[in-house]
Amino acid sequence: MKFRFLQYLLLPALLLGGVSCGNNNNPLTSSGAGLLFIATKGDTSISAYTVNLGNGTLSLIGTAAPTLAVPSAIAITPSVNALFVADSGANAISAYAINSDGSLAAVSGSTPTGTGTNPVAMDIDRSGRFLFVANQGSSSVSVFTINGTGLTAVPGSPFTTIPTGLSYPNGTLPSAVSVSASGKFLYVANQFANFVSAFSVNPSSGALTPLTIPFYNVGTGPSALNINPSGGFLYVANSGSNNISAFAICDAVTTSCSNQTAPDGTLTVVPNSPFPSGLSPRAIAVDPNFSFLYVVGADTVSQYSYGSGTGALTPLSPPTISTGLAPVSIAVRAGATGTNVGNTTTNPTDYVYVANSGAGTISAYTLATASGLLTVLGSPVPNFADPSAIAAK
Repeated sequence: MKFRFLQYLLLPALLLGGVSCGNNNNPLTSSGAGLLFIATKGDTSISAYTVNLGNGTLSLIGTAAPTLAVPSAIAITPSVNALFVADSGANAISAYAINSDGSLAAVSGSTPTGTGTNPVAMDIDRSGRFLFVANQGSSSVSVFTINGTGLTAVPGSPFTTIPTGLSYPNGTLPSAVSVSASGKFLYVANQFANFVSAFSVNPSSGALTPLTIPFYNVGTGPSALNINPSGGFLYVANSGSNNISAFAICDAVTTSCSNQTAPDGTLTVVPNSPFPSGLSPRAIAVDPNFSFLYVVGADTVSQYSYGSGTGALTPLSPPTISTGLAPVSIAVRAGATGTNVGNTTTNPTDYVYVANSGAGTISAYTLATASGLLTVLGSPVPNFADPSAIAAK
Protein backbone atom coordinates (compact mmCIF):
# COMPACT_ATOMS: atom_id res chain seq x y z
CA MET A 1 0.00 0.00 0.00
CA LYS A 2 3.03 2.28 -0.04
CA PHE A 3 2.27 3.66 -3.48
CA ARG A 4 -1.37 4.34 -2.69
CA PHE A 5 -0.19 6.57 0.16
CA LEU A 6 2.05 8.47 -2.24
CA GLN A 7 -0.82 8.73 -4.68
CA TYR A 8 -3.12 10.41 -2.18
CA LEU A 9 -0.33 12.68 -1.04
CA LEU A 10 0.17 13.97 -4.59
CA LEU A 11 -3.50 13.97 -5.54
CA PRO A 12 -3.37 12.19 -8.91
CA ALA A 13 -6.10 11.69 -11.39
CA LEU A 14 -8.63 8.98 -10.89
CA LEU A 15 -10.36 9.71 -14.10
CA LEU A 16 -9.95 7.96 -17.38
CA GLY A 17 -8.70 10.39 -19.88
CA GLY A 18 -9.81 10.58 -23.50
CA VAL A 19 -13.14 10.64 -25.28
CA SER A 20 -14.35 7.37 -26.69
CA CYS A 21 -16.10 7.21 -30.03
CA GLY A 22 -17.46 4.32 -32.02
CA ASN A 23 -20.57 2.31 -32.70
CA ASN A 24 -22.95 2.27 -29.77
CA ASN A 25 -24.58 -1.15 -29.46
CA ASN A 26 -26.29 -0.59 -26.11
CA PRO A 27 -30.06 -0.22 -26.62
CA LEU A 28 -30.49 2.14 -23.68
CA THR A 29 -27.92 4.72 -24.81
CA SER A 30 -28.81 4.24 -28.48
CA SER A 31 -32.40 5.20 -27.68
CA GLY A 32 -31.38 8.50 -26.09
CA ALA A 33 -30.81 7.76 -22.40
CA GLY A 34 -27.49 8.38 -20.69
CA LEU A 35 -25.50 6.17 -18.33
CA LEU A 36 -23.31 7.13 -15.38
CA PHE A 37 -21.11 4.70 -13.44
CA ILE A 38 -19.66 5.42 -10.00
CA ALA A 39 -16.98 3.37 -8.22
CA THR A 40 -16.64 3.60 -4.45
CA LYS A 41 -13.71 2.51 -2.28
CA GLY A 42 -15.54 2.40 1.02
CA ASP A 43 -17.69 -0.55 0.02
CA THR A 44 -15.61 -1.77 -2.97
CA SER A 45 -18.44 -1.51 -5.48
CA ILE A 46 -19.57 0.11 -8.71
CA SER A 47 -23.07 1.43 -9.32
CA ALA A 48 -24.93 2.24 -12.55
CA TYR A 49 -27.35 5.14 -13.06
CA THR A 50 -29.46 6.36 -15.92
CA VAL A 51 -29.09 10.04 -16.82
CA ASN A 52 -32.28 11.87 -17.76
CA LEU A 53 -31.07 13.85 -20.77
CA GLY A 54 -33.90 16.34 -20.33
CA ASN A 55 -32.93 17.48 -16.84
CA GLY A 56 -29.74 15.64 -15.81
CA THR A 57 -31.23 13.76 -12.87
CA LEU A 58 -29.86 10.33 -11.93
CA SER A 59 -31.75 7.11 -11.24
CA LEU A 60 -30.09 4.05 -9.75
CA ILE A 61 -30.23 0.90 -11.88
CA GLY A 62 -30.54 -2.27 -9.82
CA THR A 63 -27.96 -2.85 -7.11
CA ALA A 64 -24.24 -2.13 -6.94
CA ALA A 65 -21.82 -4.71 -8.32
CA PRO A 66 -18.79 -5.72 -6.23
CA THR A 67 -15.25 -4.77 -7.18
CA LEU A 68 -11.91 -5.78 -5.72
CA ALA A 69 -9.87 -3.61 -3.35
CA VAL A 70 -9.59 0.15 -3.95
CA PRO A 71 -11.35 0.68 -7.31
CA SER A 72 -9.61 3.69 -8.86
CA ALA A 73 -10.59 4.05 -12.52
CA ILE A 74 -13.34 3.09 -14.96
CA ALA A 75 -13.10 2.36 -18.70
CA ILE A 76 -16.12 1.77 -20.95
CA THR A 77 -15.91 0.25 -24.43
CA PRO A 78 -17.11 2.46 -27.32
CA SER A 79 -19.87 -0.05 -28.04
CA VAL A 80 -21.10 0.38 -24.42
CA ASN A 81 -21.32 -3.37 -23.87
CA ALA A 82 -18.40 -3.82 -21.44
CA LEU A 83 -16.89 -1.94 -18.53
CA PHE A 84 -13.59 -2.40 -16.71
CA VAL A 85 -12.51 -1.23 -13.26
CA ALA A 86 -8.90 -0.84 -12.16
CA ASP A 87 -8.66 -2.27 -8.63
CA SER A 88 -5.47 -0.57 -7.45
CA GLY A 89 -5.42 -2.33 -4.09
CA ALA A 90 -5.66 -5.77 -5.71
CA ASN A 91 -3.37 -5.21 -8.73
CA ALA A 92 -6.21 -6.38 -10.94
CA ILE A 93 -8.91 -5.44 -13.40
CA SER A 94 -12.57 -6.30 -12.77
CA ALA A 95 -14.69 -6.86 -15.89
CA TYR A 96 -18.45 -6.35 -16.33
CA ALA A 97 -21.01 -6.76 -19.07
CA ILE A 98 -23.30 -3.75 -19.52
CA ASN A 99 -26.82 -5.09 -19.91
CA SER A 100 -29.47 -3.58 -22.17
CA ASP A 101 -30.99 -1.72 -19.20
CA GLY A 102 -27.59 -0.29 -18.18
CA SER A 103 -27.08 -2.60 -15.23
CA LEU A 104 -23.77 -4.36 -14.69
CA ALA A 105 -23.09 -8.09 -14.62
CA ALA A 106 -19.77 -9.05 -13.08
CA VAL A 107 -17.70 -11.50 -15.14
CA SER A 108 -16.14 -14.32 -13.16
CA GLY A 109 -12.43 -14.94 -13.54
CA SER A 110 -11.84 -11.44 -14.92
CA THR A 111 -8.43 -10.80 -13.38
CA PRO A 112 -5.97 -10.86 -16.27
CA THR A 113 -2.33 -11.80 -15.97
CA GLY A 114 0.30 -9.14 -16.60
CA THR A 115 -1.29 -6.31 -14.64
CA GLY A 116 1.41 -4.30 -12.88
CA THR A 117 1.40 -3.01 -9.32
CA ASN A 118 -1.18 -0.42 -8.25
CA PRO A 119 -3.16 0.21 -11.47
CA VAL A 120 -4.69 3.67 -11.14
CA ALA A 121 -5.81 4.87 -14.59
CA MET A 122 -7.06 3.42 -17.89
CA ASP A 123 -8.03 4.31 -21.44
CA ILE A 124 -9.48 2.45 -24.43
CA ASP A 125 -8.73 3.32 -28.05
CA ARG A 126 -11.65 4.60 -30.11
CA SER A 127 -11.95 1.36 -32.06
CA GLY A 128 -12.36 -0.57 -28.80
CA ARG A 129 -9.48 -2.97 -29.51
CA PHE A 130 -7.05 -2.25 -26.68
CA LEU A 131 -7.17 -1.35 -22.98
CA PHE A 132 -4.22 0.63 -21.60
CA VAL A 133 -3.54 0.63 -17.84
CA ALA A 134 -1.15 2.88 -15.88
CA ASN A 135 0.54 0.88 -13.10
CA GLN A 136 1.73 3.45 -10.60
CA GLY A 137 3.58 1.10 -8.27
CA SER A 138 5.63 -0.64 -10.96
CA SER A 139 6.22 2.34 -13.30
CA SER A 140 4.68 0.55 -16.27
CA VAL A 141 1.75 0.40 -18.66
CA SER A 142 -0.16 -2.83 -19.20
CA VAL A 143 -1.88 -3.33 -22.55
CA PHE A 144 -4.69 -5.83 -23.18
CA THR A 145 -6.67 -6.82 -26.24
CA ILE A 146 -10.42 -6.61 -25.66
CA ASN A 147 -12.77 -9.40 -26.72
CA GLY A 148 -16.21 -8.65 -25.31
CA THR A 149 -15.54 -8.58 -21.58
CA GLY A 150 -12.38 -10.65 -21.95
CA LEU A 151 -8.86 -9.21 -21.66
CA THR A 152 -5.63 -10.76 -22.93
CA ALA A 153 -2.23 -9.22 -22.20
CA VAL A 154 -0.41 -8.29 -25.42
CA PRO A 155 3.13 -9.62 -25.99
CA GLY A 156 5.68 -7.67 -23.97
CA SER A 157 3.15 -6.21 -21.53
CA PRO A 158 3.67 -4.47 -19.15
CA PHE A 159 5.88 -1.79 -20.76
CA THR A 160 8.19 0.38 -18.65
CA THR A 161 7.68 4.13 -18.35
CA ILE A 162 11.34 4.69 -17.38
CA PRO A 163 13.16 6.02 -20.47
CA THR A 164 16.17 4.11 -21.73
CA GLY A 165 19.39 5.44 -20.22
CA LEU A 166 17.71 7.30 -17.36
CA SER A 167 17.60 6.22 -13.72
CA TYR A 168 14.57 6.64 -11.49
CA PRO A 169 15.23 4.57 -8.33
CA ASN A 170 11.79 5.44 -6.96
CA GLY A 171 10.07 5.00 -10.32
CA THR A 172 8.23 7.51 -12.49
CA LEU A 173 4.82 6.76 -10.89
CA PRO A 174 2.56 6.92 -13.97
CA SER A 175 -0.78 8.42 -12.98
CA ALA A 176 -2.76 8.73 -16.23
CA VAL A 177 -2.91 7.40 -19.79
CA SER A 178 -4.56 8.76 -22.93
CA VAL A 179 -4.60 7.19 -26.39
CA SER A 180 -4.66 9.39 -29.49
CA ALA A 181 -7.71 9.71 -31.73
CA SER A 182 -6.13 7.49 -34.39
CA GLY A 183 -5.17 4.88 -31.78
CA LYS A 184 -1.58 5.02 -33.06
CA PHE A 185 -0.03 6.83 -30.07
CA LEU A 186 -0.23 6.65 -26.29
CA TYR A 187 0.68 9.35 -23.78
CA VAL A 188 1.41 8.69 -20.10
CA ALA A 189 1.63 11.23 -17.25
CA ASN A 190 4.49 10.40 -14.86
CA GLN A 191 3.83 12.01 -11.53
CA PHE A 192 7.26 11.72 -9.92
CA ALA A 193 9.29 12.35 -13.07
CA ASN A 194 7.34 15.45 -14.21
CA PHE A 195 7.09 14.37 -17.82
CA VAL A 196 4.69 12.80 -20.30
CA SER A 197 5.88 9.62 -22.00
CA ALA A 198 5.07 9.14 -25.69
CA PHE A 199 4.69 5.72 -27.34
CA SER A 200 3.62 4.33 -30.67
CA VAL A 201 0.98 1.58 -30.57
CA ASN A 202 1.43 -1.39 -32.88
CA PRO A 203 -1.87 -1.53 -34.80
CA SER A 204 -1.83 -5.32 -34.93
CA SER A 205 -0.52 -6.38 -31.54
CA GLY A 206 -1.04 -3.31 -29.34
CA ALA A 207 2.61 -3.39 -28.22
CA LEU A 208 4.19 -0.08 -27.18
CA THR A 209 7.42 1.42 -28.51
CA PRO A 210 8.86 4.74 -27.26
CA LEU A 211 8.71 7.45 -29.90
CA THR A 212 11.85 9.15 -31.24
CA ILE A 213 11.14 11.88 -28.70
CA PRO A 214 10.20 9.54 -25.83
CA PHE A 215 9.03 12.12 -23.28
CA TYR A 216 8.06 15.77 -22.82
CA ASN A 217 8.62 17.85 -19.68
CA VAL A 218 5.54 19.34 -18.06
CA GLY A 219 4.77 20.98 -14.69
CA THR A 220 5.17 19.45 -11.26
CA GLY A 221 3.22 16.32 -10.35
CA PRO A 222 1.29 15.66 -13.59
CA SER A 223 -1.78 13.77 -12.48
CA ALA A 224 -4.29 13.69 -15.35
CA LEU A 225 -4.45 13.68 -19.14
CA ASN A 226 -7.18 14.27 -21.68
CA ILE A 227 -7.35 14.64 -25.45
CA ASN A 228 -10.03 16.81 -27.00
CA PRO A 229 -12.65 15.10 -29.23
CA SER A 230 -11.02 16.15 -32.52
CA GLY A 231 -7.79 14.57 -31.31
CA GLY A 232 -5.74 17.69 -31.97
CA PHE A 233 -4.67 18.61 -28.45
CA LEU A 234 -3.40 16.94 -25.29
CA TYR A 235 -3.99 18.57 -21.89
CA VAL A 236 -2.03 17.71 -18.73
CA ALA A 237 -3.10 18.64 -15.18
CA ASN A 238 -0.03 19.43 -13.06
CA SER A 239 -1.16 19.01 -9.45
CA GLY A 240 2.07 20.30 -7.91
CA SER A 241 2.43 23.49 -9.97
CA ASN A 242 -1.28 24.33 -10.23
CA ASN A 243 -1.42 24.63 -14.00
CA ILE A 244 -2.38 22.89 -17.24
CA SER A 245 0.15 22.02 -19.93
CA ALA A 246 -1.22 21.95 -23.48
CA PHE A 247 0.27 20.32 -26.58
CA ALA A 248 -0.72 20.02 -30.23
CA ILE A 249 -0.59 16.37 -31.33
CA CYS A 250 0.86 15.32 -34.68
CA ASP A 251 -1.77 12.61 -35.11
CA ALA A 252 -3.09 13.73 -38.51
CA VAL A 253 -1.87 15.91 -41.35
CA THR A 254 -1.79 19.18 -39.40
CA THR A 255 0.44 22.20 -39.14
CA SER A 256 1.89 20.79 -35.90
CA CYS A 257 3.58 18.00 -37.88
CA SER A 258 7.11 18.66 -39.10
CA ASN A 259 6.45 16.22 -41.95
CA GLN A 260 3.02 17.06 -43.35
CA THR A 261 2.61 13.61 -44.90
CA ALA A 262 3.72 11.44 -41.97
CA PRO A 263 2.02 12.02 -38.59
CA ASP A 264 4.43 10.71 -35.96
CA GLY A 265 2.79 11.43 -32.59
CA THR A 266 5.15 14.25 -31.65
CA LEU A 267 3.88 16.97 -29.33
CA THR A 268 4.27 20.72 -29.82
CA VAL A 269 3.75 23.10 -26.91
CA VAL A 270 0.68 25.31 -27.36
CA PRO A 271 1.61 29.03 -27.16
CA ASN A 272 1.34 30.45 -23.60
CA SER A 273 1.24 26.95 -22.08
CA PRO A 274 1.11 26.13 -19.20
CA PHE A 275 -2.17 27.80 -18.27
CA PRO A 276 -3.08 28.66 -14.64
CA SER A 277 -5.62 26.46 -12.86
CA GLY A 278 -7.15 26.15 -9.42
CA LEU A 279 -5.19 24.47 -6.63
CA SER A 280 -4.08 20.85 -7.06
CA PRO A 281 -5.70 20.00 -10.41
CA ARG A 282 -6.23 16.25 -10.50
CA ALA A 283 -8.79 15.33 -13.19
CA ILE A 284 -9.78 16.67 -16.61
CA ALA A 285 -12.95 16.34 -18.68
CA VAL A 286 -13.73 17.77 -22.12
CA ASP A 287 -17.18 18.37 -23.57
CA PRO A 288 -17.73 15.79 -26.36
CA ASN A 289 -19.22 18.26 -28.85
CA PHE A 290 -18.22 21.80 -27.86
CA SER A 291 -14.85 23.44 -27.16
CA PHE A 292 -14.96 23.49 -23.36
CA LEU A 293 -12.64 21.88 -20.81
CA TYR A 294 -13.10 21.33 -17.07
CA VAL A 295 -10.48 20.61 -14.41
CA VAL A 296 -11.18 19.33 -10.89
CA GLY A 297 -8.98 20.82 -8.19
CA ALA A 298 -9.20 21.61 -4.49
CA ASP A 299 -12.98 21.71 -3.96
CA THR A 300 -13.53 23.50 -7.28
CA VAL A 301 -13.97 22.92 -10.99
CA SER A 302 -11.99 25.29 -13.23
CA GLN A 303 -13.84 25.99 -16.48
CA TYR A 304 -12.26 26.94 -19.81
CA SER A 305 -12.95 27.34 -23.48
CA TYR A 306 -10.21 26.33 -25.90
CA GLY A 307 -9.31 27.46 -29.38
CA SER A 308 -10.34 24.75 -31.83
CA GLY A 309 -7.40 25.72 -34.04
CA THR A 310 -4.82 26.64 -31.40
CA GLY A 311 -5.72 24.60 -28.31
CA ALA A 312 -5.10 27.63 -26.09
CA LEU A 313 -7.17 27.72 -22.89
CA THR A 314 -9.23 30.77 -21.90
CA PRO A 315 -10.80 30.85 -18.41
CA LEU A 316 -14.53 31.41 -18.40
CA SER A 317 -16.15 34.02 -16.18
CA PRO A 318 -16.39 33.04 -13.40
CA PRO A 319 -13.32 30.80 -13.77
CA THR A 320 -14.34 28.27 -11.11
CA ILE A 321 -17.37 26.73 -9.44
CA SER A 322 -17.44 24.93 -6.09
CA THR A 323 -17.69 21.18 -5.57
CA GLY A 324 -18.02 19.02 -2.49
CA LEU A 325 -15.08 18.10 -0.26
CA ALA A 326 -12.07 16.47 -1.95
CA PRO A 327 -13.31 15.98 -5.53
CA VAL A 328 -11.35 13.30 -7.38
CA SER A 329 -13.11 12.53 -10.67
CA ILE A 330 -15.28 14.27 -13.27
CA ALA A 331 -17.42 13.21 -16.22
CA VAL A 332 -19.37 15.08 -18.93
CA ARG A 333 -22.53 13.65 -20.52
CA ALA A 334 -23.96 15.25 -23.64
CA GLY A 335 -27.59 16.11 -23.08
CA ALA A 336 -28.56 15.96 -26.73
CA THR A 337 -29.04 13.26 -29.34
CA GLY A 338 -29.43 13.15 -33.10
CA THR A 339 -29.27 16.41 -35.05
CA ASN A 340 -29.03 18.46 -31.84
CA VAL A 341 -25.58 17.08 -30.96
CA GLY A 342 -23.01 19.85 -31.27
CA ASN A 343 -25.60 22.21 -32.78
CA THR A 344 -24.42 25.76 -32.09
CA THR A 345 -27.79 27.12 -33.21
CA THR A 346 -29.91 25.25 -30.68
CA ASN A 347 -27.15 25.03 -28.04
CA PRO A 348 -28.37 21.97 -26.10
CA THR A 349 -27.68 21.59 -22.38
CA ASP A 350 -25.02 19.09 -21.32
CA TYR A 351 -24.35 17.73 -17.81
CA VAL A 352 -21.28 17.42 -15.59
CA TYR A 353 -20.86 15.12 -12.58
CA VAL A 354 -18.10 15.25 -9.95
CA ALA A 355 -17.25 12.54 -7.42
CA ASN A 356 -16.44 14.11 -4.04
CA SER A 357 -14.35 11.61 -2.10
CA GLY A 358 -14.26 13.55 1.16
CA ALA A 359 -17.97 14.40 1.19
CA GLY A 360 -19.26 11.04 -0.02
CA THR A 361 -21.39 12.81 -2.63
CA ILE A 362 -21.82 13.40 -6.35
CA SER A 363 -22.16 17.03 -7.45
CA ALA A 364 -24.23 17.63 -10.60
CA TYR A 365 -24.16 20.63 -12.93
CA THR A 366 -25.84 21.82 -16.09
CA LEU A 367 -23.41 22.86 -18.84
CA ALA A 368 -24.68 25.70 -21.00
CA THR A 369 -23.14 24.87 -24.38
CA ALA A 370 -23.60 28.46 -25.58
CA SER A 371 -21.15 29.71 -22.94
CA GLY A 372 -19.55 26.65 -21.34
CA LEU A 373 -20.56 27.80 -17.87
CA LEU A 374 -21.61 25.29 -15.21
CA THR A 375 -24.59 25.79 -12.92
CA VAL A 376 -25.26 23.68 -9.83
CA LEU A 377 -28.03 21.15 -10.51
CA GLY A 378 -29.90 20.51 -7.26
CA SER A 379 -28.29 19.26 -4.07
CA PRO A 380 -25.32 16.85 -4.18
CA VAL A 381 -26.39 13.20 -4.34
CA PRO A 382 -25.41 11.75 -0.91
CA ASN A 383 -24.53 8.42 0.67
CA PHE A 384 -21.59 7.26 -1.42
CA ALA A 385 -18.88 5.34 0.43
CA ASP A 386 -15.80 7.32 -0.62
CA PRO A 387 -16.45 7.66 -4.38
CA SER A 388 -13.21 7.30 -6.31
CA ALA A 389 -14.05 7.25 -10.03
CA ILE A 390 -16.91 8.30 -12.30
CA ALA A 391 -17.57 7.76 -16.01
CA ALA A 392 -20.43 8.61 -18.37
CA LYS A 393 -21.80 7.26 -21.65
